[in-house]
Amino acid sequence: MMTGTLRLLTGSLLILCGTTNISAWDDLLPRIDVDRQTVSGTWTKSESAITASANGASRLTLPFQPKSEYDFRVSFTRNNGAHSIALFFATGQGQASFEVDAWGQHLAGIQNINGETIQENDTRVNDVQLENGRRYTAMVEVRSDHIAAYLDGKRLAEMPLTGQRLTVPSIWTIPDTTVLAVGAYASETVFDSIEVRTASDRSLASNANRTGNIGRQNKSQMSRSRQDDRPRVPQTESSSTASMPTDTSAATGKRVLLVIANQDFFYREYIEPRRQFEQAGIKVDVAAGRKTLCRPHSNSGQRGDGSVTPDLAIADANAADYDAIMFSGGWGSSMYQFAFNGSYNNRTYNGDTQTKTAVNRLLNDFVEQGKFIGALCHGVSVLAWARVDGKSLLHNRHVVASPRQSPSGTYNGRRDQPLSRWNAEANRARVSPARSIGNPRTSADDVLVDGKIVTGEDDNSAKLFGATLAKLLTQ
Repeated sequence: MMTGTLRLLTGSLLILCGTTNISAWDDLLPRIDVDRQTVSGTWTKSESAITASANGASRLTLPFQPKSEYDFRVSFTRNNGAHSIALFFATGQGQASFEVDAWGQHLAGIQNINGETIQENDTRVNDVQLENGRRYTAMVEVRSDHIAAYLDGKRLAEMPLTGQRLTVPSIWTIPDTTVLAVGAYASETVFDSIEVRTASDRSLASNANRTGNIGRQNKSQMSRSRQDDRPRVPQTESSSTASMPTDTSAATGKRVLLVIANQDFFYREYIEPRRQFEQAGIKVDVAAGRKTLCRPHSNSGQRGDGSVTPDLAIADANAADYDAIMFSGGWGSSMYQFAFNGSYNNRTYNGDTQTKTAVNRLLNDFVEQGKFIGALCHGVSVLAWARVDGKSLLHNRHVVASPRQSPSGTYNGRRDQPLSRWNAEANRARVSPARSIGNPRTSADDVLVDGKIVTGEDDNSAKLFGATLAKLLTQ
């Protein structure tokens, strides 16, 4: 029997700490309205599940806004694809995601923590690869002072909350940072159970980052709320208005031809190298397949829609006018793959024979004139499928290439979606392992120079890539 003194002490602790009675699980599925709560992608609902189609960073907010400590549990089956499944949770220090099979590297963990992704922070867990067609259960425990995350009952990540700043990666932006959400990246995924329960009455600290109501209708409000976290560039710009240092541009007399896709170029892989070139006094001309407005991937680092009007069509470019050429990434750069004999589900990515031939001819001219040729992320695939004297431009070259997926389509006669680095590997390039240069926790330093070929692994490498090529041109 509990003594009076012990009862008093116990009661005092409960008053100080809050009660810890865990409630029953609350099933959120019946209350989900996919028409109202979809942020991105295509979501459908049946009597027993919701399904995300394989469309980029698909995400759906949930009808739950936590006020006190809670648990968030989701059961899912990834039917296809090779990318992450995400549980977005809210805390007093902001909103973040618990992801499994992420970054094309089979990583699991929590992001962003003080601006650091899973690749960089201490919650990183390697070798967490989902098996398509298998059902998994992921859970996040949110307490006032810490977070713990599980997959099939195994604790994968844990972090203290005190003094931390949590944010959602820009590609996953959620309009309301005070609610929960689920996401699937480029993977058809069935969510057959989504539940929450209150863990105690201890309140979460104030989350002042709410940006609006849930769902797709608040995207303009969301964009305004996040503008300080994005590059400060005009919403819609001509190539010339994107330049940063107008007083030093062209001071060296050097010129770079920067090639982007007309649809779905990766904005960060365009703007960060460009800044580095212009800060070094190098003139930049932007080319695309057609001299029409070029639109980036959504959430690829732009402010506003990030559209760019190129200076010229690639068929009108002359290698003699430039000291280097570079291809930014994004799936749209597939439109320049000269010798690729497959096809893509997105017809825009297939390009046309005339443009591909013009690109290949231009690259041959740069090779013949002994000039630098560079590419970032999926742009490396353009160099891989170029042909010089019957061989790949990257044949036997040391390069880096992206561990993220290529666009879905037909590869070698079958439906597939290989990693982007496959394009270089298939063309007998010597591809460096992902994140193998410098700090293994980030790709920011993964840039390689082999003779006149310069390659960068992904958008995180964009700044160093630009600085490296600028140095090669001006030293």
